[in-house]
Amino acid sequence: MRYRTAYAIVIGAVVAADSAAAADDAPPLEAKMQCERAAEPGRVRCSVEVKPGAARTITWADVAILQLPEFASALKGRIGPDDATAKDPSGFKWAFGLVAKRAGSGEARARVRAVTCRANGNGCIPQLIDVRAMIDVGG
Repeated sequence: MRYRTAYAIVIGAVVAADSAAAADDAPPLEAKMQCERAAEPGRVRCSVEVKPGAARTITWADVAILQLPEFASALKGRIGPDDATAKDPSGFKWAFGLVAKRAGSGEARARVRAVTCRANGNGCIPQLIDVRAMIDVGG
């Protein structure tokens, strides 16, 4: 039993080291978030788009809402890969809604997590990028 645990730890360390080395070589993700201005409280439409760096493709990605202004709330805290409105190896795009309880202005923050691979399909690594957008409601 101890042998298996030690073996798993060593294998995990090797995989982590390879991923870290590959991450250092990977070009950064390109991502943007935007939210439409709303004339009055209610639904606010937002979108997030992510593209891989040069010579890479995206095989999986999701978005986690990290922070919203106090007047807004998310319909979902995580928007998964199956919720993407567009997804292919060149990028993913999500459209989602927030609910504004009153008029106000503030910043929304989200984190995009993606698995990117070299164009030949080898050297896949996880990558993160944070995105921000202003939410303006009313006024």
